[in-house]
Amino acid sequence: MSITVKDIISKIPSPYQKDLEYIVGKLNQNNHECYLIGGSVRDLIMGRIPKEFDLTTSAKPDQIKKIFPKVIETGIKHGTVTLLVNHNPYELTTYRKDIGYTDGRRPDNVEYGATLYEDMKRRDFTMNAIALGINQANLIDNHNGIEDIQNKIIRTIGNPLERFGEDGLRPVRAIRFMSTLSFSIENETYKAIRACRDVTIKISVERFQDELNKIFLSNNPYIGLQELYTNDIYSLFIKNISYQINESQSLEKINLLNKTPLSLKVAYLFSYLYKQIDNSNLELILATLRYSKQIIKDSLFFNELFYKKFNLESPYEVRKILFFFLNHLKRDKLEEYVNGYASYLKIHHNSNLVVSFLDKVRFSLENKVPLTLADLAINGKDVLAKFPKINKKNIGIALQNCLAYVLEFPEKNNKEDLFLICEKIS
Repeated sequence: MSITVKDIISKIPSPYQKDLEYIVGKLNQNNHECYLIGGSVRDLIMGRIPKEFDLTTSAKPDQIKKIFPKVIETGIKHGTVTLLVNHNPYELTTYRKDIGYTDGRRPDNVEYGATLYEDMKRRDFTMNAIALGINQANLIDNHNGIEDIQNKIIRTIGNPLERFGEDGLRPVRAIRFMSTLSFSIENETYKAIRACRDVTIKISVERFQDELNKIFLSNNPYIGLQELYTNDIYSLFIKNISYQINESQSLEKINLLNKTPLSLKVAYLFSYLYKQIDNSNLELILATLRYSKQIIKDSLFFNELFYKKFNLESPYEVRKILFFFLNHLKRDKLEEYVNGYASYLKIHHNSNLVVSFLDKVRFSLENKVPLTLADLAINGKDVLAKFPKINKKNIGIALQNCLAYVLEFPEKNNKEDLFLICEKIS
């Protein structure tokens, strides 16, 4: 495949292209080199629109701050600043050599004054070490990264044991790229993943969780999640719970859950790795991985839902499912979460049955069938007014009984019928 640099540059959306031309132009005017680098160049070569645009330059941070009016010192220790141009952020990192990686994540020291060639040598994968000259319209590819992109190969720059030994996040990133790019890992690079587990364990749980989420949100999460298991990466961050694979559940089918909430995919993964995991152990795992309280809450909800047995052909059972959802979340999230659950149901049920389930859901919602206490024709004040001698502790019980009744018989949601229910415990 022939790479035309002008065609690559033309794929940059116009607001960003103008910003980048401005940044590179200003640095060039001050006798500094500047190139687009990393994942953005890789994505442009692949015909994808990058989510962010990172640059590398011969200018040092102090020089950059003198040239541009809005500079944020986001990673000044490692030579990285963020430029704000037309309210858009651009990371700009000075050419450098990295010296020492005793913590298995960040260099102990950085040395400025390196050349572009030296700077590219310190990067992780060949596909991420291609420099694009915006104003000069040239590509600099010292490590055959373009060829690896064309062959869909993930390969470290130089010795993979050395690259992974420097930064324990790199093996996890390699696995993540398998999912996000649908690439394969070069053989020696792949073997180094397991060989460098003692370095990977040094990375923070938060960074591992971030990579895990990117895998979940990719088009092919199965391959990355499976490789994390195959290379025994999960156990580096989750202690005291042994794998017990759920053979009745296929991890590959997690790809069918692409449009579902992240929390559902999280619950699905761990219900696969730890067969019929209870909510207490799942909560421990997700807290260990530093997931937010909301993600944990929602994942526990889905995990509980996985083990509930409903008759999807019964309108009454469908209303019970909706009650279960609304007992957990607000109505504005209901459609997203029910559709996510429907995707999960397709893994285990005939698709026609799932379509029928969604039709029943739609009917219940469009006809405003009572599903919560707030939907009842009566409230606590009505009960107390009708039965002034009722024990106030029993009012809530009476209303719950009314809700259970109208879930089964929605047409009975009227004061007369509901007061007959309340009368039994008044």
